[in-house]
Amino acid sequence: MAGGMLSLRDQRAVVKFLRLKKTDPTEIHKQLSVVLAEGAASYRVIREWMQDLHEGREDLMDQCSRCLQGGTTLSNGVAPTDPAVVVNLEELLTSDRRITLELAADLVGVTQHTAQTIVTNVLGLKRVCKRWVPRLLTPEQRNGRIATCRELSDRYEAEGEELLARLVTGEEAFVTYYQQEQRRPSTTFRQLPERSKMGNSRNRVLYSIFYDAQGLLLAHPVPDQSAMTAEYYSYLLRDLLLPAIKRKRRSDTNIVLLHDNTALHNARVVKHSLKDLGVEVLPVPPDSPDLLPAEYWLYPHLCDQVQGSTFKDRSATWSAISHHCNTFTETEMAASLRALPDRWNRVVEFSGGLHIL
Repeated sequence: MAGGMLSLRDQRAVVKFLRLKKTDPTEIHKQLSVVLAEGAASYRVIREWMQDLHEGREDLMDQCSRCLQGGTTLSNGVAPTDPAVVVNLEELLTSDRRITLELAADLVGVTQHTAQTIVTNVLGLKRVCKRWVPRLLTPEQRNGRIATCRELSDRYEAEGEELLARLVTGEEAFVTYYQQEQRRPSTTFRQLPERSKMGNSRNRVLYSIFYDAQGLLLAHPVPDQSAMTAEYYSYLLRDLLLPAIKRKRRSDTNIVLLHDNTALHNARVVKHSLKDLGVEVLPVPPDSPDLLPAEYWLYPHLCDQVQGSTFKDRSATWSAISHHCNTFTETEMAASLRALPDRWNRVVEFSGGLHIL
């Protein structure tokens, strides 16, 4: 059993104790989830336990018998309702969340059908798919990620929190809105009266957002008539970002910029501008969204806020994005940057592989 985890029987004992204190199932599940996270019994299982206790069934065997109706003794003499089978299966799934059900059933000595029934009805577990990675990395890409992350880890050990305090990170993102417009229906084949019809025309707006450990620095919508070119990005860094840092931080601009290594950011004019401005760029290996705070924290949270929204025009889109950016706290932004050293170490530990964002 992994450290800090409670077995099924232990959790049932906790439920029994809290029931005597007249705690409702919702609150019991909430308290167990806070302490045990994914290891907590599901709300449905807790309700069934409460019903068992109310009806006088206080043994774990009773719960298994009710969930595994029709169970029979196996060829090895072990009943599928044996609490030892449930506990052993729970320990296997807790110690290795990626284990297959077939292998787990073989290890505890039950059929795959019985193991599936125990996992679903008794333990209240279900398999959750992780996010897909964009594609498999080649050995060269893995080696590049390992080399870069080792270099960054060594630098963090030498400079400590000062490195993270100097970091400024950001990216560009498109936000889609729907512009209402007038459309005239076709009258080629039918003699219909001419009238206006409201339709949706898909539009999108490009935004640049930058922040550091102290909070939001810049949230800038690219004008309609402009495109995000190397020249415009240089203008954004020189005339918008650095003045914002001086205005909001009131300190020197000895910053370390963390952005991805797209062709736009690696353009010669951008590199020359950064050199003239005295801005250092933190190296990032290619195909590494798991090493960019804007990719694994900022934009996922921003998308959650605006998902399903419809904006009438550009100004409404900008108002929503600006509002949600200002709701992010300094603690959240600092935490996204403090996660970088651990992510660098994990890349080295797992041979350069991509991680779940």
